[in-house]
Amino acid sequence: MRSRRTTVGAALSSAVGLILLAGGCSDTASAVKPASSAHTGTARPVVLSLATPMGASDEFRAFLQNVRTLSHDKIQISAEFNAHHEEGPDFEEQLLLDVQSGRVDLAALGSRVFDIRRAPALGALTAPLLINSFDAEEKVLGAPVAEHMIREVDGGGLTGVGLLPGSLRRPFGARTPLLGPEDYKGRTIGIQESKVADSTVRALGAKPQWFGAGSPVADFDGFEQQLVSVNGSRYDEAGMIGTANVVLWPRPIALVANTKAFERLSEDQRRLLRKAARQAVHGAGADLREQERSALESLCARGQKFAAASPAQLTALRKAVQPVYDQLSRDRRTKEYLDTITTLVRGVPPEPPLSCKD
Repeated sequence: MRSRRTTVGAALSSAVGLILLAGGCSDTASAVKPASSAHTGTARPVVLSLATPMGASDEFRAFLQNVRTLSHDKIQISAEFNAHHEEGPDFEEQLLLDVQSGRVDLAALGSRVFDIRRAPALGALTAPLLINSFDAEEKVLGAPVAEHMIREVDGGGLTGVGLLPGSLRRPFGARTPLLGPEDYKGRTIGIQESKVADSTVRALGAKPQWFGAGSPVADFDGFEQQLVSVNGSRYDEAGMIGTANVVLWPRPIALVANTKAFERLSEDQRRLLRKAARQAVHGAGADLREQERSALESLCARGQKFAAASPAQLTALRKAVQPVYDQLSRDRRTKEYLDTITTLVRGVPPEPPLSCKD
């Protein structure tokens, strides 16, 4: 799927009451400073370009809505969807290079890409089996710790803007479901680019293999993915069985900016973008849960199967991934974030098991 760019008043969809303003790609990605119009004497809006590997109806639309509302349309965002979407397993890394180079001003992408080498402390957000519900994710990203974590990406031409809740990633297994550690041993499991995911799959005795967004999964013995993507990419046609009650990790969305473009904005404009991100966290869980419910309905109609792990298997999974926590905790800041997140999610119920039964 090719990238698509649409200039919007910080908006994505008429479904949420937003209006498309214009179309096409601009020749420059740098932020446009306000300027007086010769005809009206009014200040022109600031236009920022944003690229994302996601589609136009995905999770960061609330952020764009908030930018429009808070700025009274004085900040507009030209959004390029599906950027690098089918260009190999490092598609999010390629998007970060676009931001660093100034090809685009902003990017919305999975926080997992930073745990590779840029900001390893963000790996705490995707520690295995820790954040296992939309409510837990919203609670963590709505807490002060999230504002500290996004600043971990600062440097090298990047500036963190905010963290948004994203979909929950679940395991799917070929022929037999991935329920306990014994089901992973010797298998090749497809994952998206992430050091934490890589370490987790290895800790479970399987071989991880990175794959690009929308790439085929039929040759794997299993894979991890959110229901919306399984449905949209029709991964159910590979015949794999989903695990009904295991959430491996969430896919939080990191909003990052090209540092030079961000610094060209006024202090009030920079503060507005960060406020728009913070406000987008509240209520995100309900929206994400509805997206998952809709995807599950479609998958069930096509015959997708799910199986539940037993309490003993869930306990064994947690024990098996302890080496990943040990590895993350070697870094002091990462350990501090892990401890804070663990405290925040304690007592938050997991998502109910998936089921195709009414």
